[in-house]
Amino acid sequence: MKKTLLFFCFSFFLFVSHAQFEVKDKSDDSVVTDGQTIAFSEAGCGFNDPCNWKFSVTNTSSEAIYMRIFVDNLTNTDGSNFQLCFAGVCLNSVALNSGYPNTAAMIPSGATNSIGNNFWNQNPSTTTTAMSWTFRFQAFDAGGVEIGTPLSVTYNFDPNLSIEDEEEFTSLEVFPTQVKDVLNVSSSQKLTAEFYDILGKKVKNVKVDLGESKINVSDLSPQLYIIRFRNDAGKTLIKKIVVE
Repeated sequence: MKKTLLFFCFSFFLFVSHAQFEVKDKSDDSVVTDGQTIAFSEAGCGFNDPCNWKFSVTNTSSEAIYMRIFVDNLTNTDGSNFQLCFAGVCLNSVALNSGYPNTAAMIPSGATNSIGNNFWNQNPSTTTTAMSWTFRFQAFDAGGVEIGTPLSVTYNFDPNLSIEDEEEFTSLEVFPTQVKDVLNVSSSQKLTAEFYDILGKKVKNVKVDLGESKINVSDLSPQLYIIRFRNDAGKTLIKKIVVE
């Protein structure tokens, strides 16, 4: 069955100014916030597809800054088959605890570095292992001293978080999407609800009855979760919530 790309962005932290720089998602010009996760269900996609995530970096300070991107965490990957492009330098693999480019990119005051910047999972489209890459944007002054507040972004890939046959779930409602204790589900059919954390680990499995149901989520830690609803025919639909 053909899978459809699932794309979402979420930050677990309130937006804080990073004083020296601002990172934006080029797909919608939205400001990227510290701790944000960008998640995809496809690997090996084309250059113009969403999972080739493109970004820009703007110097918001009154002085020139020098920017590098560091690899702070790799999950279920050694860093190969992942393209990082920034400031005219493209690499087709990354290494844990390394910073790119080797020579920090200078961005003049008020200027934006945007051409050719991307994070791109180039593992084969048949990849079935969930993976994640966490990157940290760090600004430096002309003397190589760290300045401002770093910004971390996690690129997450989970092939299981795709959407299938949405027509069969037209009467499914999940609310509220930001929840502390009890999640309400309204469904015209009996379902199984599987909860996954941002790294693709299944953390909860519950049955959903016909009509109105309540799911206790107070046992889940505060973060974003993907819920995969499955009916008796094996058809699935994805919803996402934030446990506060």
